[in-house]
Amino acid sequence: MKQPTIFLVDDDDDDIYLARLTFTAHFPDWALISFEDGQSLIDHLASHPDKPLPDLIIMDLNMPRLTGHETLIILKRHSQWKKVPVAILSTSSNIDDQTRSEAIGACAFLVKPASVDKLAAIILEGKSACEAQ
Repeated sequence: MKQPTIFLVDDDDDDIYLARLTFTAHFPDWALISFEDGQSLIDHLASHPDKPLPDLIIMDLNMPRLTGHETLIILKRHSQWKKVPVAILSTSSNIDDQTRSEAIGACAFLVKPASVDKLAAIILEGKSACEAQ
């Protein structure tokens, strides 16, 4: 069975560290590749068109250069990238952020927790929601 590859897009080093701890403890067979912001993700995808796309992108909303919403729009307009499910993982619990994210094409909107175990549960919830679409 193929190892799932997850791209994490977040500018907060603490959140990336928490995600790495979570994946190490709860999803050791999954490959986690992180990007510091949406522009870094888009640059990577554009410069590696022959590499396999990730199974899931987990992305923050509030980032420099390209926000999560701006990045999501670019992803969903691209003929190949639009196939990749994108889950928003944000500190925002604002219903407008959630509604806009889902309207643009996010398969899940998840609020960041403060612990590894809670993050693991939220990642599984988001992955399941994205697979169901």
